[in-house]
Amino acid sequence: MGDAAWRWRTIEHTGDLGIEVEAPSLEQLFVAGAHGLTGVLLGEEAGPAASEPPKATVWRELALEGPDREVLLVDWLRELLYIQMSEDLVLVEAEFRELGESGLAARVGFARPSASRRVERELKAVTYHELEVSQRGEEWFARIVFDI
Repeated sequence: MGDAAWRWRTIEHTGDLGIEVEAPSLEQLFVAGAHGLTGVLLGEEAGPAASEPPKATVWRELALEGPDREVLLVDWLRELLYIQMSEDLVLVEAEFRELGESGLAARVGFARPSASRRVERELKAVTYHELEVSQRGEEWFARIVFDI
């Protein structure tokens, strides 16, 4: 997503690490959250990244359900974290086929880490602590805290 209208940045949190994400749509908010999760793993402080990510070489189809957007966002990021850590992959792109109040279907592209894009942080979990997903005027906003 080279012309990203979304952005994320890390925030300090006692004993943990979080991100705040802003985007013009809910779909882009979920994409930005995914890139924020990956950025945190790679040791980045904000995004989108200045350089173009590598081409995706591994693709996964994901379908998730949850009672609301907040749970759906946490479950989405937990699934991505699991794939990235268990299969030694780095998220490159995400395309939504469907994203609603209680479900999503997405195609997610990953690549193997490289010398310039290697995992530098380990995250234990995506938490519900201080979780927020809201619409602020024309923008969508999310705050997510990771257990490190």
